Amino acid sequence: MSLTHLFRTGGCALAAAALAACNTLITAPTAFHVFDLGRAPSVATTQGITPSSIEVRAPSWLASSAMQYRLDYLEPASRESFAESRWAGAPADLLQHQLSSALIGQDSVVPGPCRIRVELDEFVQGFDSETDSHAIVAARATLVSSRDDAPLARRAFEVRVAAPMPDARGGVQAHREAVRRLAEELIHWLASLDGPDAQGLNIGERCGN
Repeated sequence: MSLTHLFRTGGCALAAAALAACNTLITAPTAFHVFDLGRAPSVATTQGITPSSIEVRAPSWLASSAMQYRLDYLEPASRESFAESRWAGAPADLLQHQLSSALIGQDSVVPGPCRIRVELDEFVQGFDSETDSHAIVAARATLVSSRDDAPLARRAFEVRVAAPMPDARGGVQAHREAVRRLAEELIHWLASLDGPDAQGLNIGERCGN
């Protein structure tokens, strides 16, 4: 048997062994359940300021599609993610879509020249025990003049809604309701800025209402 034949045979054997080793490391990808927040919330509108746009920003730990939770009764400072469930996008993107549709996307709404910036501080499912949990949506909203980019009003919001089930699906339902309530609170806040309680800042006039 020639040396050339030995090298060829040995090379094939090594390649086959390497391929077999690689195959043992390959595992089937996890099938994620992907959730969004459903259709935009249906909320009652009131007379008041209507923004031209809504921008939602979020910190780095909320920048992925991971569906996060905290075991508040066990380790409140630890953030975990459901292994087989994901949001369809980052929470800021989901929230921006929902709020824009609820506050601006209605046919009867005529947007003014002001816009809203929302800083999303929390979007998580908190567990008080193994069987009780709730969605937490916390954010800070700023009404900004599009004319000179000046902040006209600010307010912090925090909404907590109990989840019907202590799992990812229950968390999704609770988050949907929390976002609906947040949209309602934003609408009522904007309505309060265009009237005698606006503290003489002429917010309604500056925002075109």
